[in-house]
Amino acid sequence: MTPVTGRRPPLAGCRIIVSDDARSAEPPRDGVADGRSEGLIGVLTDAGAAVFRVAVPRGGARTSASLRSVVQRAARGGIDAVLFLAPTAPWLETAESTGALEAIRRRSDSGRLLLGALHREDADRLRLAGLTVMRTEGSSVTALARGVVAHYDSGTAALVTDAGRLEVRSGGVVVDERFIPLSRGATGVMEALFLAGGRVLSRAELGRGLPGGERSGRAVEVAVARLRESLDGIDLVQTVVKRGYRLAVTEQ
Repeated sequence: MTPVTGRRPPLAGCRIIVSDDARSAEPPRDGVADGRSEGLIGVLTDAGAAVFRVAVPRGGARTSASLRSVVQRAARGGIDAVLFLAPTAPWLETAESTGALEAIRRRSDSGRLLLGALHREDADRLRLAGLTVMRTEGSSVTALARGVVAHYDSGTAALVTDAGRLEVRSGGVVVDERFIPLSRGATGVMEALFLAGGRVLSRAELGRGLPGGERSGRAVEVAVARLRESLDGIDLVQTVVKRGYRLAVTEQ
């Protein structure tokens, strides 16, 4: 693999969801459109992120399939941040009804899933659900964008490993400022090992982190082999005989 040269974008490898009110998807009235989500998406995209807008249904409307899908992705590791311009209640209700809330809590606590809300009451609702919420200087889309860039540019959510400082993102890993893109399966393995923080994970535990879930031991071995190949000689994943695999976290 060819090393990345030059200054990497701060949000390289990040996939970010902007949760917006469904009314923002309607045609503008009197020629005036709400540009909040467009402005936020533009800033994040310029910083290197892949950004997707998800419309939250109005009160009383059925939860959309797209909302259920991104909630599940946020739980499994396919999303790095969710920014709420719309009320957070539908998102939380969907997370609870689909059984995803506990996994989302775990990821937000670890810093692997960044949550931010435009309005204070929505941020408070997330905190009441036991989720860690990004603190910003001010309540604006600009403050949200700056908070996300600062979080990832600073390496806040990183582990010190034998190979250097490691950050996991949904599109790959950052090792000592070098971004290495990874496949979905390889990223799933890294996500699980990262959240374990150096604890040994069995093949069954890692299998649940692969796309589709509950994969066989052989599938895990293939995924780990492909991950190691993609890391191009960077020794991050250690085999523990008869037990499984662990991240090469530096002993403190």
